Amino acid sequence: MIKRFIVLILFAGLFLCVSCAENGLVLSEIPEDSQIDLNNINASDENASFSDAKEKKKAGCVYICGAVETPGIYEFCEGARLYELIEEAGGFDEEADADAVNLAMEVKDAQQIRIPYIGETLASDEEKLIDLNTASTADLCTIPGIGESRATAIIEYREKNGGFGDIEELKNISGIKDATFEKIKPYVCVR
Repeated sequence: MIKRFIVLILFAGLFLCVSCAENGLVLSEIPEDSQIDLNNINASDENASFSDAKEKKKAGCVYICGAVETPGIYEFCEGARLYELIEEAGGFDEEADADAVNLAMEVKDAQQIRIPYIGETLASDEEKLIDLNTASTADLCTIPGIGESRATAIIEYREKNGGFGDIEELKNISGIKDATFEKIKPYVCVR
């Protein structure tokens, strides 16, 4: 399939050269001894997009550990996904349980991400937390100290302000002072 595509491109290029020559335009010639390495087409495309990503604005740092070749702290660009971070860390360890993680997950600043080994079970406290930016009224009502009226107030605040940037913003909601906030804090997060 790739060979057919390359042949098509070569014919299109030839047509363009003939067409340009007829109109008085001259394109530089391609040396006869030049060859296209079909095995490196995808690799060079990936390297190009990776170098483009390096030029993007850095969004933060994340610590990746567990079943990766080179655990450590890595900088990432805005919109980076977990699979890109794993590539930066040298890829999966040979005993990694790659199916146990969401490779499409967007990476957030200051995260610790553990890649489990085969047979290892991860207990994630963050998965148990209720995300203030996506929670329904019913979800919020499961939090001690939050009833239906406070849940409604939280959702109204979220919709009015375009979401929560930090859980501390809960204090901006009428009826949620320091004491109530301290009760709510262990149960919520902002992703």
